[in-house]
Amino acid sequence: MPRPARNFSVAAFVLVVVACTDLTNLKQSNPGQLSTGTLYVPANAQLLVNGAISDFECAYSRYVVGTGVLGDELVNAIANVANIDYDRRTIQTNAPYGTGTCATGNQQAAIYSPLSTARGSADTVLARLRSWADADVPNRTKLIGQSAAYAGYSIVLLGESMCSAAINVGPELTPAQLFAEAKLRFDAAVLAATTANDATTLNLALLGRARAQLDLGNFAAAATDAAAIPATFVVNSSPDAVNVRRQNWVFVSTTQSFWASIDPSFRTVTINGAPDPRVLVTNSGKTGTAANTPIWTADKYPQLTTPIPVARYAEAQLIIAEAKVASGDLTGAAAAINAARNTRAGLPAYDPAGQTSAQVLAQVIEERRRELFLEGHRFGDVRRYNLPLVPAPGTPYVSGGTYGDQKCFPLPDAERINNPNIPKGP
Repeated sequence: MPRPARNFSVAAFVLVVVACTDLTNLKQSNPGQLSTGTLYVPANAQLLVNGAISDFECAYSRYVVGTGVLGDELVNAIANVANIDYDRRTIQTNAPYGTGTCATGNQQAAIYSPLSTARGSADTVLARLRSWADADVPNRTKLIGQSAAYAGYSIVLLGESMCSAAINVGPELTPAQLFAEAKLRFDAAVLAATTANDATTLNLALLGRARAQLDLGNFAAAATDAAAIPATFVVNSSPDAVNVRRQNWVFVSTTQSFWASIDPSFRTVTINGAPDPRVLVTNSGKTGTAANTPIWTADKYPQLTTPIPVARYAEAQLIIAEAKVASGDLTGAAAAINAARNTRAGLPAYDPAGQTSAQVLAQVIEERRRELFLEGHRFGDVRRYNLPLVPAPGTPYVSGGTYGDQKCFPLPDAERINNPNIPKGP
């Protein structure tokens, strides 16, 4: 889906300009700061939506890396305690995952703050768009659909990664409650995109809703939405090489900075004895500073500017496959698996003959592991399927200590301390 470059961020409108000699003054003027009355006006509608999408894409790129390290797609490669805690599954609630932002080039992938910012940006623009008139905003209904869709994706990722989260200084929400919130946004996006005849946003919202429904265990509803996705559909992020917010963070972390490496379980993945084209990786010959970790890189992300898929047809087919297994239709599940495989040249057909439902479901899980490699799905799958953690909790960690049992990012201290609607604990 080609879109204009998105260097804009709502947060970027605020420029703090204070002379050193004025630091002790109680009254400050800030000529570089724009008021909400100036910013949130109908004339800026398209710019505001672009900014919300930009916030999401920045958060998403970091999400892929952060969940990859805490999960099983990436391993830490830098001798830094915070990075080690990610990989060792011993993250502290005051760690950078909770307070880091897209504006910082820190080596720990921020999760909670960027996703919350993206959600807030999209929801704020959505509310403004609903309050304005069609006569004042060209393509207002289309923009409503886009804002609602990206708000939904931000919340889905919060639900798949966080143990709990809050929205707008509200109460602490469980993942299931977050998925329900995401569905509300996707419902609005589907309605608006249908009205605006915006096929791209409609399919993006339908697939996002299918993902949320799958997370909620609503297999039939998920399959219905996923079945509407055409074979040519894909929405990618839109990175560039200059703006740190918009760089491909997988490339930054593995190829450029050696902060992370491909997990050994993804380094020699084959199919029928040949390398699986969905999981091609390369040994760079370099090592990181954490216990001389060899740096392996993902061939699918060879540049700072390589886009990361946000949603695509193969994902939709694998959602259908899982729903078919749940309904006992193993032939239908195999057909969906093969539809996903057919998006790649040379992959053999999958034959479920003689297999049980449990075996076909295991194949669906493996197909997702390969097809959606480093696209922000695996960590949620580990949680949803309750897959065993590898290495197992208690296993000695190479840089000291033992592996923990974390399967989600805990609610960060920053939210618990500053949110009056969340108990502070003992």
